[in-house]
Amino acid sequence: MVEAMGNRRDDQLNVLVLDDDEAMRTLLVDLVTRYEHQAVPASTAEEALALLPCWTFQVAFLDHNLPGLEGLLLGEYLRKNNPDMTIALVTGQDDPNLERRSRDLAIRFIAKPFNVAEIMTVIEEHQARARDREEARRGSEDSYHSAPIAEYLAEIEECFDVPSVPARIEERLVQVIKRCVNEMRSPSRYSERDRVMALAGLLAARVLGVSLPRSSSGRTYYEEYDAVMNDLGRRREFSEE
Repeated sequence: MVEAMGNRRDDQLNVLVLDDDEAMRTLLVDLVTRYEHQAVPASTAEEALALLPCWTFQVAFLDHNLPGLEGLLLGEYLRKNNPDMTIALVTGQDDPNLERRSRDLAIRFIAKPFNVAEIMTVIEEHQARARDREEARRGSEDSYHSAPIAEYLAEIEECFDVPSVPARIEERLVQVIKRCVNEMRSPSRYSERDRVMALAGLLAARVLGVSLPRSSSGRTYYEEYDAVMNDLGRRREFSEE
């Protein structure tokens, strides 16, 4: 079910599947993986929340009636923290008020039992919106004023002169940078959240003097970040133009 990053297609999505019913969870996972996307299952909202530091989800299918935190409340949290995520509430609760609340949060409402086409439409619509966002980003100017990092890059590590960093911190930093940069490479999975996290991690690595491995392409992750920014027509941060 969980694949290595290196085997992923550029348009493959990370899909959260949350349902406390094992049979329904398995069905949704099978539907998602049948179309070669990455399905990550969870049986409670709390379990799903624990996945968030390790995964960037582009699509989420959420049951509503769950032990503990209700699905719609989790959906509200996800929507607030990732406006580009496509979220569907897949529920057997026939409640017009619940459907209205979902709509107000820009969460798709899918009643059980559902047609397979309804599930695939959610994924296909996310991919279409991702393509539209990609086109809008290309060539657009960065509206945020940001510091000329590349100009002072060589001085950062020397300026802070941080002593050796514990191995567990280095490992965590490398893990986050690799994951976020890998997600940024794909137009379907790109998010501004990952861009910010990747940039923060890369700067932290410079500040702490952490030596980063090279990517599978042989480039540094600084070069990988700048390559994505260059493709989007935005300013590179680690190499002066």
